[in-house]
Amino acid sequence: MNAEHSCLVRTAHTSLSVITMTQATTHKMAIEACDEFGNSCSSRLNKHDFENAFNLSIMKCCDSVQYPAFTWEITCNKILDQLTLCITVFEEGSFQAELSYQSEPLKNGIFDILVLTSSESQEVKTNVSKQNLSVWFECRLLVDTTEEVYTPQTSQRRGRALSMGDTFTFPQPSYSRSRIKSSAISSSKPRKVYCYITPKQLVIREYFLKIFHKRLYTFRVSPATKVTFGGHSSTVDQPILIISDGFQPNVVLACQRSNVLAATFVEIIHNHMGRSESFEEKMKYFHTQLVEHHDINVRHRNRIDVNVDRDDLLNSSYKATKHFSTSDWCRQFVVAFKGETGLDWGGVNREWIHLLCKIFFQSKDAGGCGIFRSMKEDAQALVLPASDSEVKIKHFEFAGKLVGKCLLESAVGGEYARQVTARFARSFLAQLIGLPATFAHFESDDPDLYMSKVKYILEHDVTDAELTFSEEQFTSSGSLSKVIDLVPNGANVAVTNDNKIKYLNRIAQYRLSESIKNELALFIKGLTSIVPDHLLSVFDENELELVMCGSSKISPDDFKLHCVVNSGMDPTFQKILSWFWSLISTFTQDELARLLQFTTGCSQLPPDGFKALEPKFKISSIEYKTGGLPMAHTCFNELCLPNYESYDDLHKMLKISITEGITGFGLV
Repeated sequence: MNAEHSCLVRTAHTSLSVITMTQATTHKMAIEACDEFGNSCSSRLNKHDFENAFNLSIMKCCDSVQYPAFTWEITCNKILDQLTLCITVFEEGSFQAELSYQSEPLKNGIFDILVLTSSESQEVKTNVSKQNLSVWFECRLLVDTTEEVYTPQTSQRRGRALSMGDTFTFPQPSYSRSRIKSSAISSSKPRKVYCYITPKQLVIREYFLKIFHKRLYTFRVSPATKVTFGGHSSTVDQPILIISDGFQPNVVLACQRSNVLAATFVEIIHNHMGRSESFEEKMKYFHTQLVEHHDINVRHRNRIDVNVDRDDLLNSSYKATKHFSTSDWCRQFVVAFKGETGLDWGGVNREWIHLLCKIFFQSKDAGGCGIFRSMKEDAQALVLPASDSEVKIKHFEFAGKLVGKCLLESAVGGEYARQVTARFARSFLAQLIGLPATFAHFESDDPDLYMSKVKYILEHDVTDAELTFSEEQFTSSGSLSKVIDLVPNGANVAVTNDNKIKYLNRIAQYRLSESIKNELALFIKGLTSIVPDHLLSVFDENELELVMCGSSKISPDDFKLHCVVNSGMDPTFQKILSWFWSLISTFTQDELARLLQFTTGCSQLPPDGFKALEPKFKISSIEYKTGGLPMAHTCFNELCLPNYESYDDLHKMLKISITEGITGFGLV
């Protein structure tokens, strides 16, 4: 047996690296034993291998000298040619484990164990099984960043954190651990906050007067987010949790029920991975809750007149609605164009919204008013707010209310349903639900920058590149106008291989967030005046696009006709390709939209379908690794499929990718 080629199958998806189990209850995991040539060799192992060659070590998190009481054994089923690792831990808590063979760790053999009491296990099971899941935990916010507690270091082995994923497409920092002292955390009194977990987000909120709340932080519920145990706080006498995602400041919490919080987080990922059918359930929940929130009587809605001028549609629409209260926006709009006799039985209202969407959400070059812009001159480019718009900034709040109105009318349903005609940038959609803009968004939002700068920095040594944490801005004539510091004194802070990820994220935060901070805030203010943010947060940004904008009709036959295959006539991949076409012929329109979204960055096709897509949709072959998922390069509209061994493997992994894969790097 060869440790490098052998794999511990920790969960249904091998990139998930946290195992939850119940105290004093045996947990089983499969081992794929292979020789140096990658051939299965379970049946060739003997008694000496089981007794002496294998070793399992378990130690307590944050304490390398404490070991729990546990038992373990490896059993072999020679008929099935399969090994099974059986572990029983008799102490509750969080632990680090390593399974090795001849002193070498197996692939996926380094993992974390979260051991719960029987009552805690039942509570987690109840939490995860809730319909329209949303659970909360009372915590204390100790500090807003842990840079002074956890020191980033370059390492080939992952940090010992309760994270879900091992494999990122860029170097990840590991963390040197030290028990956190109260004096190192904060001299001020810890603030009471509440940690909410939904299938898509972990949100930390602070309440005022027990009624009004402020969203402090939002993290994705995905393998990219890490929940780390950090010892015990003497300040509040509670266990410490550190939440981080590599993109925004780490958050340090103290929580009495930290084990349940962490286990709920882990099990949500395990249970919801690849569940595309849950989108319909969330849509139904969202629509029902939104109608109930505004107490709308669907059969007997109050009406309100909206009189507008087609020749000055933006300004006349703004004037007609600027004094409307939230309850007015929830009424049925009866739209009339000045000088036109058409009665609004739904069609006039629909045209009004469609025309306003074109004015708001098309770039100025494409006929819009200029409050939204695209990063490149392309009819298929995605749009986000423009910071230098000549149109009055108040129109951003109006645009947000228009989107909220469309969502509300779709919730009412039937002939009232409205969709937003727009191709929103991923970074913009992410920020609408509280998630940060990251350099990953450049691949879909600004492909030119991604290919010319971001990708180069990710893949090359930048030691001699003479980059600093600053951003140069140029005039239209090409002359330098000013230099923006991305961090304090950034022009004098060199970019290195150790901090280049932080540098790229600071560029993203400046270009995609800070430069449009006021515009974004007004848009969100308008949107959330009609649709509460806690309802928006049940979706990720890709689902939010589907909710707002819908998807174009996608034909599998048109897809196949205009798709480019990059792997020639390789007979192995031809089999994968045949499975792929058979699989997508069974997809619903929502699933096809998600596949399109995963590969191109947008759920909608151009008017002429796949024929007009630029670049053409491409399918390529990549090497298969155990647990490997399909990948996508949105710059090239390229889908990369591993050479799976069966149709079922392709089906399972593709479903995981299109439902979870584009929410972070953790699944790539």
